[in-house]
Amino acid sequence: MSKPNPDVDAVIFDFAGVLSSSPGEAMASQMEGFDVDLGTFVRIVMGPLHEDGDHPWHELECGRLTIADYLVAIEVLWRAEGFESFPTPPRDDLMAMLRPIPEMIDAARAVREAGYRTAILTNNVREWGSWRTRWDADNLVDVVVDSSQVGLRKPDPAIFELTVERLGSPMGRTLFLDDFPWNIAGADAVGLQTMHVADPVIAAAALLDRLL
Repeated sequence: MSKPNPDVDAVIFDFAGVLSSSPGEAMASQMEGFDVDLGTFVRIVMGPLHEDGDHPWHELECGRLTIADYLVAIEVLWRAEGFESFPTPPRDDLMAMLRPIPEMIDAARAVREAGYRTAILTNNVREWGSWRTRWDADNLVDVVVDSSQVGLRKPDPAIFELTVERLGSPMGRTLFLDDFPWNIAGADAVGLQTMHVADPVIAAAALLDRLL
């Protein structure tokens, strides 16, 4: 099938924050009843999000820690900061708390039907992996890359390279959508075309306008 935009062969969608609502609201709700500000919560619980390092959250998203191991590790970090009681992310499937963004899901289907190869690239936790079946992800796109399954996470250049390899599309002819600026910066650095998603509904319209 001929693709309307000759400069793009494939599209990579982030999951949470693009195809679904952001998990930020669900995680922020964990702070209720605790004397901790959002910045401190994120710093301790998730570490530096703009880089890929050895923080327990990064290890969790790469599938190298279980949630149980992760919770033990961040308790140490909380107590090192002087907190006696503290919130932690849910053991249960956080992804089950997300709601779909119909406009972006419809756009993903339309782009694929127009002949573009498509993928979902998500930083996720192994124990929260039921999202893939719940959202019928393997029928929505051609390729699904879950950080906890491949041992890599955004913004590591290697996970972008792996996704493009699985898509079979050239790096410079592949468009990547994500809601986090640091992931967009990482994708830019390896030569992907990028679209920062501040509002998924607006971005869905922009994507269709660009490709169809």
